[in-house]
Amino acid sequence: MLEPSLARICGYHLGFIDEHGDPSRGGDGKLTRASLMMAVADGVGLRPEDVQSQAAAVELLHNATLLHDDIADTDELRRSRPAAWKVFGASLAIHAGNALQILGLRIVVDDSGPGHKEIASSFTEAIGLVHAGQARELTLQPGSDAGIAAYEQMVKEKASALLECSLGTPAMRAGKPEHVLAALRGAGRHLGIALQISNDVEDIWGDPAVTGKPIRGDIERRNLTFPVLVALSADSPAGDRLSRLWHADSVTAEHLQALADLIDEAGGRHTAQRLSRSHLDSAVEHLGRAGLSPTATAELTTLFDRIVNRAA
Repeated sequence: MLEPSLARICGYHLGFIDEHGDPSRGGDGKLTRASLMMAVADGVGLRPEDVQSQAAAVELLHNATLLHDDIADTDELRRSRPAAWKVFGASLAIHAGNALQILGLRIVVDDSGPGHKEIASSFTEAIGLVHAGQARELTLQPGSDAGIAAYEQMVKEKASALLECSLGTPAMRAGKPEHVLAALRGAGRHLGIALQISNDVEDIWGDPAVTGKPIRGDIERRNLTFPVLVALSADSPAGDRLSRLWHADSVTAEHLQALADLIDEAGGRHTAQRLSRSHLDSAVEHLGRAGLSPTATAELTTLFDRIVNRAA
């Protein structure tokens, strides 16, 4: 059980209650990782209840990272309503994120089903990688191939680790051979990279009604996302001008628009969209090697596309 004040913050963040503690269905997430896990479970012949604890756990771990991300990024909105830290304060929200993480790991550790040791190890490794990626993100530096390579490593940790865990857990529970697990993990790795790059593009040019967050928050904070790194490394007039304007203190709408236009002109948007699509294709290719049932493979292929492209 969670301490009452932390439980209230977690309930609000998860969309179960509003800021007053009253029942609410606003702001709940898409349960992406749980949906992936359930689809793979079906594809390897498991019942939903065989992985329901792990599906709940991976969502708790993911939401723990969101609570912390919103604070680190000073994002004031999450799922089209005030972020938890804006409602309850940053200090309590940090502890609420920690509590969600502990609860998620406890659920996995307490499970005693087939493959439980391997599954528990996978979860703990995944959340460790997420934290490593979050720290690495804060140390990114612009600079041609070095900055882009560091970004790719960061994304493999921060964005892909829990997706790999989601897709791989049912294979471990079902006792599938290593090549099946490797294929599913590969699918999760590429899916995470595709998703993060797509999110980077959305932040600059997306629709707030779809994302639930204002646009251009990343460039307002001068975060080195993939389109920005590509544009800053471009040997072009647009790239040179972007480098000069990037370090200006201005955060006016006009300045942010100018930065967005230069990122686009320098090739950041096109390159990011192309690479995201390439990683999505690689995710589907790895999925095909896992030998899941045709129905599950088709469902997961659709899910992959919806996750990256936010299809209706």
